[in-house]
Amino acid sequence: MGQPKITEIEAQLGEWEFLKELPQEIDGFKLTMGQGIDGQILTIASYSNEAMHSKLDLIYTSETFDYVPVKTIGMHTFRDIRYFCRDRDKFAKMMNEKLPELLADVNREKKHQMGTLIEEAGLLNWAYTGKLPQKIGAFELYITPDNPIDYINGSTLFIDYSDFEHGNQLVFFYNSFRDEFFAETKKRFMTGITHEFDCRNLKDLENLLDNNLEQALQKLGKA
Repeated sequence: MGQPKITEIEAQLGEWEFLKELPQEIDGFKLTMGQGIDGQILTIASYSNEAMHSKLDLIYTSETFDYVPVKTIGMHTFRDIRYFCRDRDKFAKMMNEKLPELLADVNREKKHQMGTLIEEAGLLNWAYTGKLPQKIGAFELYITPDNPIDYINGSTLFIDYSDFEHGNQLVFFYNSFRDEFFAETKKRFMTGITHEFDCRNLKDLENLLDNNLEQALQKLGKA
């Protein structure tokens, strides 16, 4: 027996008790139901906090026939691979148990628990954090090293300078698999690569930030 069509999945949402019982608001995140189908993605429900630039979507994807929670933090959107599930009732059970935890993950007002590798890298108590400007031009400091994000592919996102209005961004990662620091950019929401902050330790990164941060953001902010 084949998988149901995404339109069939959408047609069944009105009778799903799980959706009827979802709280209208959790910790400042407001519920929006059913944004519909966009290509292979059916957005079932969303919890969002616009002021925080954060959102959690519950989706169904016909790419893999899975229900999946999708996190958006600033301009970063990624699927939580721990909760891919093809069984609707099993997914509902997981979300009933994990929804507060998932929303805490995208809540920038909460401190997030990080693994020992991040502690050993020195990010959580990095004295340089206090030197990072809160604003440079149109860019605001959105994510700081003392409250990083567990991202994807072994990477932790620990500095984010974002110009949300124009979709420009400079972000810094630590990859625990490769034990290295690096940066990426966005220009009008399109991801780019930069190697001017590649290094192996925080001392070298401090020097690179001292010498290059403001200039890199000024360049990125130009039309």
